[in-house]
Amino acid sequence: MTMSGRSTDDPGQNMTRVRGPRSQGRSERFVTVLRTLELERKIKKGRLLELAGVRSQSSFKRLKAALAGSGLPITYDSSDGYYHVPPAASIGRHGIDTRTRAQLAQVRGAVAALGGVAQEALEDVLDMLEARIALDDPEAVAVVTSRHPQPSGGADFYATLDRALSAVREHRWLSFTYEPTAGGERTARTIAPYAVHSHDGRYYVWGTLEGDASEFPAPRLFALDRARDVVIEDDTFEVDTTLALDDALRYSFGTMVSTDPPQEVVVRIAPQAAAFVACRTWPAEHSRANDPDGTLILTFKVSKPAEIIAWVLSFGGAATIVSPPDAREELRRRAQAIADATSTEVLVD
Repeated sequence: MTMSGRSTDDPGQNMTRVRGPRSQGRSERFVTVLRTLELERKIKKGRLLELAGVRSQSSFKRLKAALAGSGLPITYDSSDGYYHVPPAASIGRHGIDTRTRAQLAQVRGAVAALGGVAQEALEDVLDMLEARIALDDPEAVAVVTSRHPQPSGGADFYATLDRALSAVREHRWLSFTYEPTAGGERTARTIAPYAVHSHDGRYYVWGTLEGDASEFPAPRLFALDRARDVVIEDDTFEVDTTLALDDALRYSFGTMVSTDPPQEVVVRIAPQAAAFVACRTWPAEHSRANDPDGTLILTFKVSKPAEIIAWVLSFGGAATIVSPPDAREELRRRAQAIADATSTEVLVD
């Protein structure tokens, strides 16, 4: 039996010490860089690297490019050994619509899953954009005009997301206090984070829980809106290359990750809703067929059908579950509960 955590003998979880405290997320560090350059107008390379939390020459080059894109290009002067900002340069001259912050969060989450050189190049630019928006809208009060669900946690949420993304990128342990979805007392958690997952405007960090003593420790999803006091630890973990979020979500309709064996759930979509459903490929969709009358039959393979049951209910009778019987019965039970609640007389003074 292995245990996921810093005290384990498992070489995949052994820790190495990172030089210097870097408990902030990358965008939080970039905010400090932008403020410092705007105020002081010059900086030594060593200090810039320390503030940004980067070390390699390639990271430094990408940082310079991101700074230039944000309105603060830097040029080296060999006479004094400083990188200087031109007198007329200012981050204030490069305005960004702060209402785009929710969409930017989605893009940052998607890019984090790319891997490779493309991920590194894009993340520097996106993290700097987040830093610019954070300066213009520090309390995250601007609301995007999009009709899609978006985070409602304000500045604290975006700081949490930034730290989660940074910990994933830098392979560093992430600690926080966590309130379970079902409620209850908050507990301290430390995880080895592998990915950030977004679903319908809610964000999750996927990672292996420290101290998991099960025979086969599996990463779990933690909702970032339920995490508090999020800290990026100095310690790093060795990445288990056999773990992939796409594999974990293969039999999930959204966020329910389980090691239970997958089962087929067959859903019938009535003709009036078939066009809406048919134009998309849905998570865990296995096959589809069309009846002559326009009915659409979808077959899903999921470990837990609860999310599909909720999805079917959203069609208000234009969809139903054909099989398995227990999922069909649960759908009927929930529909009856809705009918009972709706028929209850409400007295209004």
